Amino acid sequence: MSADSADGELCGRCRPRWLETVPLVVSRLPCVRPAGHEGPHEDAIWQRWVELPPELVYAVAVACVAEQLRRAFADGEAAR
Repeated sequence: MSADSADGELCGRCRPRWLETVPLVVSRLPCVRPAGHEGPHEDAIWQRWVELPPELVYAVAVACVAEQLRRAFADGEAAR
């Protein structure tokens, strides 16, 4: 924890579920940087993460599903 956050409010943000790792208790530690900070979040054991824009996360998920569907149908066509 930094000296700046000892006096003021902490950010308190937790990782999004899709960024959680094992063990889950470690993944759920909140950010200990000062509220309103810029840059990546950081928990009490110095692990850092960034919040990606929801639009980007959605676009990547759609692209991955589309690729999986393309491969599934391509494999089905090859088997015929």
